[in-house]
Amino acid sequence: MNTFETSLNSLLVDTFNYILRYEEIALKAILNSPVTVTEAHALEAVGKQSGGVTVSEIAAALNIAFPTATVAVKKLEHKGFVTKSSCSEDARRFIVTLTDKGKWINKAHELFHRKMVNNISREFSDSEQDILLRAVQKLSAFFKEKVEA
Repeated sequence: MNTFETSLNSLLVDTFNYILRYEEIALKAILNSPVTVTEAHALEAVGKQSGGVTVSEIAAALNIAFPTATVAVKKLEHKGFVTKSSCSEDARRFIVTLTDKGKWINKAHELFHRKMVNNISREFSDSEQDILLRAVQKLSAFFKEKVEA
């Protein structure tokens, strides 16, 4: 790797890890509840659909395998964050919905993201924000193409 590639690799890995760690720390501080970042993202996937979602839809939203999503839903149900009910169209499937506790955690997680983005954007001038947004859009498109290929 050349100098640019080495630096970019280091920055991407470090930034990804710092974001996850920052989110983990913030969730613990905000929620004072045993919620992992992964669980918060699963709750977010459930919360995006007002009528509930299937485990398959959760797996697709999080880009994880169905068995992994099944285990996550069981953990969330055990913690009282979601409920499962039989699907009226197909009894083999379940509809997952947020409980009041799950909705509260999801709102707190959403607030964390809003504050994080707001705080980051204050660090950049308008022109820097435009450049950053275009660069991150290109990064996102690159990784999306690799995942969906």
